[in-house]
Parts: sequence; C-alpha cells; structure tokens
Amino acid sequence: MTKELFKNQAKKHQKEWKEKNIGTKYDQYETWLTPNDAQVGKNFFDPQNKFGFNIFKGSKISVMGRYPKYRKSLCADILRSEHIPFNMFVPFEKDSNFFKNVLNAFLKDTIKSVIKIIIEYKPRPKKNYLDDGTSFDTYVEYIHNDGSKGILGIEVKYTEKAYPLKKNSKECKIVYNKKSRYYVVSEKSGVFEMKYIDEMKKNNYRQLWRNHLLAESIKLIDKDVKHATSIHMYPKGNEHFTKVCKEYSNMLKQKDSFLPITYEDFLSTCRKYCPNSNFKAWLDYIEKRYLI
Repeated sequence: MTKELFKNQAKKHQKEWKEKNIGTKYDQYETWLTPNDAQVGKNFFDPQNKFGFNIFKGSKISVMGRYPKYRKSLCADILRSEHIPFNMFVPFEKDSNFFKNVLNAFLKDTIKSVIKIIIEYKPRPKKNYLDDGTSFDTYVEYIHNDGSKGILGIEVKYTEKAYPLKKNSKECKIVYNKKSRYYVVSEKSGVFEMKYIDEMKKNNYRQLWRNHLLAESIKLIDKDVKHATSIHMYPKGNEHFTKVCKEYSNMLKQKDSFLPITYEDFLSTCRKYCPNSNFKAWLDYIEKRYLI
C-alpha cells in the first residue's frame, strides 16, 4: 500500500467513524470535530468516564490533567496522531499488571513492575539531555527483573511519515553540529554504529534517531536507569515505517535498544492478556477507531 493510499484510506475511515459515532458536522476540515464536540472530549474513548479510565479528565495523565487549557488540534483533529497516545495508554494506569504483561510479550519478560506512565514527556533541564524540543509521546518507567530501573520512550504515528529538515532551523544547526548533544550521546551511549550517523540524520531516519537519543540520554544522565528502549508504534498499513524501521535497526550496534511495534501486534497482545470487560470495551473502540 502506498503512503498516500494509506493516508486516504485512514482519512476515509476516520470520517466514517465520526459520522457513525458523533455526527456529520465538522469544523474547517472534514477530519476536525466541531468546537462543541471537541471541547467535551469526543475525540477520546468514553469522555463521560463510564468505564473509569479517566482518559479525557479525572487524572494527572488525562487530557485535561495534562493540558487544562483547551488545545484545538489535540481535541478536534481525528486523523492526526497527537491524540492517540491518550486513547492508547492512559487506561493502563488502572491496571499496571496488565500493562506489564503486554510489554513483557515484546521485551522478553524483563519487566517486574510498571511504576510510572506519562503522556507527552520531555526531561528537564533540556540542556542536560538533547538541548532541543524532542519529547516522547508516552514515557514509561519500570523495575527490571534485575532490580534496576528501566525506561521506555514511545513514539506513536498513524498516517505520518518523514518530515523535511528546514534549512537554518535550530534542528538543522544541531543535526550538523558535531559537537551537539546528538553526537555526544550517540558516541557515549554505545548503541549506535557511528559510521552510520550521517545516514541517520537524513529525513527518513532522523526522528527515529532523535527519539532513540532522548532515551539513551536519560540513561546516561540518570544513573539509576540501567535499561532504555525506544519504541516506535504505527499501523501496519503505514508501509513507510515498516520499511524505515527495519533499515534504521540495521544501523544499530545494540538492536534491542530500538523496538518497532505495529498497532495490530500491540492490540492483539492486549486481547491476549485483557483482564476484564471494561478493558474489552476499550479494545473494541481502539480497534474500530484506528485499524483499517
């Protein structure tokens, strides 16, 4: 499936989902909810909180807990991936053992317990890490089976692909400055094949590299963190990331420090360990909402 074909199919899928579950009215774009619908959380599972997951409001990591002031793109845009981490990961705050079981299916049973979940996270002060605006869509802290602390930095995509590097932007200056934190962390972490760094800064791989660097920078700075994994999530129809994740992984010295996971594999694993009917209702929603 071509990149544009998948995006068009996803757009059609989201419009049909909206018309069936919310209504036909929209804002300036067909894939944007009206202000009335967006402001009450209809871009998120169970905004009235009948199932008790507190995705839209009611907890620190909910949409309103994270952003008390209304954010239009987050709450209105049904196609862009910005809102998906809230729908995908906030429910696990209610059952960390369920989350542990799901993660262990991908991480070879190395997690003893999940201790923290944060949606949209960047460590501070930023100058100690990458000294830029890189952040995780979802950040997870856990206790490893060896008793040490581990972290997961998760990036979530839907129809998105690579983005071009803007000439003379701050990012451009950092990417091409071999004294920047990007290069310092790349070398000190030991997970990258340094001969491929010039390849990693190209459009197809740069965001994978940045997110991976952020995870490794935390491990370098926080001496309690002994394990760091950069996870990249996307639907299998997004063949851009199927291709570039494999290519990116081949450029790594420590390949287990980077983990691509499709929505389909993640959700089927959730089905396997699903603990109750409330989580089943959430899974039904997520699959119908995002899988094509």
